[in-house]
Amino acid sequence: MEMKSERYALISGTAVGSGRTGNGRDEATGARLAEGGYPAVLVRGGTIVSVDDAVGNLVGDVLIEGDVIVAVGPDLAARAPAGTVVVDAADCIVLPGLIDAHVHAWEGQLRGMAPAIDLTTYMDLTHTGYGPYYTPDDVYLGTLITALLALDGGVTTVIDNSHNSRTFEHSVAAIDGLRDAGIRGVHANGVPPFSGFDTQQWLRDAGKLRATCFPSPDGLVTLRLMDAVPESEVWRYARDNDLWVTTEMGSHVTNLPELAGEGLLTAHHTFNHCVNLPDRDWQLIADAGATVNLCTRSDAHFGLGQYVPPVDEALRSGLLPGLSTDNEVSYSSDMFIELQHLVAVHRGRTAVQQFAGDADAKHLSPEDVLRFATLGGAANAGLAGTTGSLTAGMQADIILVRTGDTNTALVDNAYAALIGFANRGNVDTVFVAGEVRKWAGRLTGHNLEQVIGAAAQSRARLMTARGLRSDPFAPHGAVPTDQGQPSEELS
Repeated sequence: MEMKSERYALISGTAVGSGRTGNGRDEATGARLAEGGYPAVLVRGGTIVSVDDAVGNLVGDVLIEGDVIVAVGPDLAARAPAGTVVVDAADCIVLPGLIDAHVHAWEGQLRGMAPAIDLTTYMDLTHTGYGPYYTPDDVYLGTLITALLALDGGVTTVIDNSHNSRTFEHSVAAIDGLRDAGIRGVHANGVPPFSGFDTQQWLRDAGKLRATCFPSPDGLVTLRLMDAVPESEVWRYARDNDLWVTTEMGSHVTNLPELAGEGLLTAHHTFNHCVNLPDRDWQLIADAGATVNLCTRSDAHFGLGQYVPPVDEALRSGLLPGLSTDNEVSYSSDMFIELQHLVAVHRGRTAVQQFAGDADAKHLSPEDVLRFATLGGAANAGLAGTTGSLTAGMQADIILVRTGDTNTALVDNAYAALIGFANRGNVDTVFVAGEVRKWAGRLTGHNLEQVIGAAAQSRARLMTARGLRSDPFAPHGAVPTDQGQPSEELS
């Protein structure tokens, strides 16, 4: 190692080679949280961004008892019962867990396979390419690795659009993946789009799934349906059985007025993407009290038609949108990047509108997009009033983001830190329903080496089943086993 100068030693104030000392979230406290049996947790002295206008933003404490936030405010130590575990958050921003309102978790093994593809090629790669070769074990591993990645990045709730539910067993495996990860999740059960699966059989399986895997409605994982193209048969089943439906929404959907006219469009609907919708459809969605989420990177990357997601259309309709990552086939799942990307592209478009004389064009604020990723996501998940803010009585889904890391140090503004500087690597601690899922920068309760190894084996098996082998320089991560060039299908 090259020796540092004396001047460096003077400004660092520490011996060369030494690192930052403890950050208030030591191993002993983490071990105590993992053991359980304590009466409460006090997250103390953090910079709190509550996302609740009634609570506001403050430097203070969050008191958790069981799975519930019981108080948010300054100096709550006197309210904490004896034996409370104290988490020192003086070097952190404390905020509600982020919510990914739309992700296809079963694709976890396909991470990074295709850095530059359009929608057609994505469908070829996933649904007609690897999807048919997925066993229930593959679905489980894909879902588990995606859910763990979400937790690692400060996402405490996901709506898993599980549209590779080829059998009842595949569906159970996806649910097990969410539950084993320890994330709050919505399993949106769906068959591969445009696949010709029998709708009646799918709905019978969904009923069996509900009876078998969801005997109680108050667990961390809940059930709904997911469709790629709206069908009155599916929406009627959902309405009659009190199930939500998530739909891949865009200009390809032309029958929304007919479905609404049949009384099938209700508040129990979530719409992904929502690109290039006519004003009529926005009005129908808003009138029904349904929810929408925006894919800030996915829409542009896969060429769905709008490089700026339809956030203005949603807001004009009176809707608070959620945000979503969609998938990891081409880019990393990071909700902080989604927030930053949305602010940047929207500011660019708004500036053009303002230069052209549009006095009504307004920039999104950091506060706006953070509400999308929390309260908006909670509404999409059917969990409004349960999660999405730091409010007494809400579930204790809480994350701590370090402010002293190299990239966040010196940033005094909490919103600037979260929306302009932070990334998933700054997420220090994650609680889901009051249970610690990440502590001092590391996920808890999982042997990650084994999980990643099993997912890698699953990926290799899927490639072998298709007659492919891994190639780090191929456009889609693999080439045929009998030659060194991508096949026509993958080119």
